[in-house]
Amino acid sequence: MTASGYFSETYTDARRLFLEAAVAAGARVASYENGHAKGPGDTRLFTDTAWFGPADAETVLLNTCGTHGAEGYGGSAAMTAWIRERGPATLPPGVALLMVHAVNPFGFAWGLRGTENNVDLNRNFLDHTKPHPENPLYEELHDILCPNSLADGAVQRMLAAGARFVERHGQWALEDAISRGQYTHPDGYHFGGTAPEWSNLTIREIVGRELAHAHKVGFIDWHSGPTGDGELIYLCYSEPGSAGFERAAHWWGRNALDPKTVDAMWGSKRPTRRGTMFWGIEDMLAPHAEFGGAAVEFRSAKAKNNAAKAMRVPMLERWLRFIGGFDAPEAPGYFEEIREDYAPRRHSWQENVIANGLACYERTLAGLGEWAREGGLKAAD
Repeated sequence: MTASGYFSETYTDARRLFLEAAVAAGARVASYENGHAKGPGDTRLFTDTAWFGPADAETVLLNTCGTHGAEGYGGSAAMTAWIRERGPATLPPGVALLMVHAVNPFGFAWGLRGTENNVDLNRNFLDHTKPHPENPLYEELHDILCPNSLADGAVQRMLAAGARFVERHGQWALEDAISRGQYTHPDGYHFGGTAPEWSNLTIREIVGRELAHAHKVGFIDWHSGPTGDGELIYLCYSEPGSAGFERAAHWWGRNALDPKTVDAMWGSKRPTRRGTMFWGIEDMLAPHAEFGGAAVEFRSAKAKNNAAKAMRVPMLERWLRFIGGFDAPEAPGYFEEIREDYAPRRHSWQENVIANGLACYERTLAGLGEWAREGGLKAAD
């Protein structure tokens, strides 16, 4: 099959391709329905899992996609390609692979990054019984960045106010305040929620059920979005020098995890993070399993040469959710713009996603095979 054959036009088609491939390959499949939301045309929404390899494997690769909804197309295609072109026969002895398809099925189905509650799942995995992290600079920015109109005049006023903010605080402070996560404005950017989302609770159920016996767990969480054409960016959230970081460096190369490499490929210094799924899963597994891995980005968007273009896609999502609505006359065009950022239909992007995704699987699974035999790596001195 050509690379384009693994890509779908809709969440429903992506799910069908994944499940058909998984069942044909003999996977143990399970489905979890999100009863709190529907997709376009009242489509039912599911997170699906597929287990490949020994049922009692103590070394497992946990592989997720669609954490940020609209970003799910690349990860789904890579998963289906691995099943069809590699499959369980290529797993190292004693190693299993657990795929979790469409962590955030609402976002995947509608082509949006957040959940049905506008929550960024990668800011939602923290203890909501404790006070949420503060983000005082976002408080200053929220009204500036959330105009009720996308007309040129409103956007220009937003940019002018944003420029004044940068004069006071600096460019990175702006990017960090927007992206690090905030817990006070449900209609704002990167809202982390005030309670665990359905997708958060479902991941916890899956990890508790499927990985209770595991002692060594690798992790790939497929994402997309940064400017590029299918190249991989490895975002490892383990502390540098820790055992988890050293494992990831062994699998993918120390240079790939170097902040200089990551920042250069990302296009700017990476913002602070809170409440990531990576840390949530790491905490769940800590009592009985070692853990290492990364959120792995397929670069996808075209270059944006000004601030208005850089902000347009998140502004479109906010407009669709809170101002115009999903059935507004402008909505089809806006959904398409968002799709083009996260899952472009360029043949070169699709070919690179499949090639680089399969190479990443090969390197990661080889590393897990070594880990299963050798007992892992010690943290650096």
